[in-house]
Amino acid sequence: MKSGTLHRWLPAAVAWVQAFVVLGPALGPGVVIAYDMPWSPDARWTPFVLGQDTPAPRVVPSDAVMVLLGKVLGAGLTQSLVLLAILVGLALGAVALLEEIAPDAGLAARCACAVAAVWNPFVSERLVIGQWVVVLGLAVLPWALRAALRTAQGTSGAYAVTLAVCVAGVGGVNSVLIVAAAVVPVLLTGLGRGTRSVLRSLAVVVATIVGVSAVWMVPSLVNSPPVSGASADAFGPGADTPFGVWGSLLSGGGFWNTASHPTARSVPLIALLAALLSLVAVASLVAEVRRSHRWPLAAPVLVGVAVVGLSAAPFARDAWSWLVTGLPGGGALRDSQKLLAIWVLALALGVGLVVERLLRVLPRAIIGSAAVGVTGLVVLLSPQMAWGMGGRLQAVDVPEGYRTAATRLSDLPPAEVGLLPWSQYRRYDWNDRRVSLTLGPRIIDQTVLFDDSLPLSSGRVDGESPRAARVSRAIAAGASPVQALRDAGVRYIAAELRTGLDVDVAAVRSSGVVVVDDPTLLVVDVGGGEHGASSSGPGRLGWLMSLLTAVVVITRGVVLQLRRRLPVGLLIFRP
Repeated sequence: MKSGTLHRWLPAAVAWVQAFVVLGPALGPGVVIAYDMPWSPDARWTPFVLGQDTPAPRVVPSDAVMVLLGKVLGAGLTQSLVLLAILVGLALGAVALLEEIAPDAGLAARCACAVAAVWNPFVSERLVIGQWVVVLGLAVLPWALRAALRTAQGTSGAYAVTLAVCVAGVGGVNSVLIVAAAVVPVLLTGLGRGTRSVLRSLAVVVATIVGVSAVWMVPSLVNSPPVSGASADAFGPGADTPFGVWGSLLSGGGFWNTASHPTARSVPLIALLAALLSLVAVASLVAEVRRSHRWPLAAPVLVGVAVVGLSAAPFARDAWSWLVTGLPGGGALRDSQKLLAIWVLALALGVGLVVERLLRVLPRAIIGSAAVGVTGLVVLLSPQMAWGMGGRLQAVDVPEGYRTAATRLSDLPPAEVGLLPWSQYRRYDWNDRRVSLTLGPRIIDQTVLFDDSLPLSSGRVDGESPRAARVSRAIAAGASPVQALRDAGVRYIAAELRTGLDVDVAAVRSSGVVVVDDPTLLVVDVGGGEHGASSSGPGRLGWLMSLLTAVVVITRGVVLQLRRRLPVGLLIFRP
């Protein structure tokens, strides 16, 4: 096999193998249901999936796109392919960016970079908590940065950047912010070249970011749901190593959710090795950037580090709280640690460059062992990632009775459904009692009223639905959940059973006419209001803007591809 072919195919093989190793049982029959990833086994465009009757739609367009794919491929296969594509795309994107800044990087350096891009606490903690859209943003990031760097230097147009933004747009607010916070600073560095093309490219990219974000941005800005003041502190970076918040962030960790923290990172030796490797990797990357004059890449790293640092600094707590709660759209920044993605990517590039430097200075007899040692150290520092995060990500079969009951409820006359237990988190016994969001809104094709507040060990963060908040206040004042939902005007009360939470089944049954009765889902018609699903004006406008943006970008790509393959004359119809 020729050297060039080997340099291309071996990193790809590493990317695919490690993706299968990391996901493991998550690729089995069924769907993975974990924390923020309650993947419905039945592909339905429910009102919740489409962002209807939601002040700030958070699952658009990600869930809707997955439903579209699920209708073609099936929900389980769609989830497996999406997770595989994200991890493989992340590894290969990191290698592509490494080649951009260090074209002479050897095979060992590229493979080490591919491993470091995936085997790190950022990916681990986000996958464990089910936030695949954040990992999607990280996966798109290197491809977007490479395209933005070429655009800023005037060697390429902006189409590749806009395409990357559209892919990130599938993940919604989180993935778009990760990519936008990186490509815009890079393009701004190109304005100093004084070329109109860079300015035009920047305008096109910004317009694309706004367009793909409209589906969630427009209804959020118009409805202006209140952001809880406690969320700025609750979702700030947290320590997952003995070295505190800053030491945790240094090695790519520091996620706020303690349930996702790898046990290994609490071991002082492992935490110390991770911090030292991070410092060496950053030093290697800085040296390479200086040598290759790729200074535009420093801009997004500085932006990401500055934002995350501001949210973690005690002296800036008041300013950060105002930014999150007082600035329109500031709530999207409350989980600031996601912007550490650019730092994680920099560490992966640095690991590859560390291996490359070792190969240049060490004797030939030991360079192979050194390269394997550095790459192996990356894996050993995150051992929990093997085989579905140690079994925390595992595909399961949703009970047929639950799915049938949800279908029957979906087929009833349109009306609002009040969901019990009055909490959005579950421990379904058929899911091995793993913590997850309720499947209800994603599998029931009715408008679902549920508790959207977030219970944390430090307290409860208020949700954004005013009607759900009124139900919560009524329950806190002494009303039963059933009575509080009836007073809210719902027609159906749906009680999910076998969830690890208590439900007064007798009270639910006696509240009206039982219309669905299954050991996993009990539905009663209480004869309330007729509130059905209805798409708001801002929601329709947002969807229209985002769909038009996607159509324009895809059409532009088709035209560019045709121009490369066909004579221009064949593209012009002459009667």
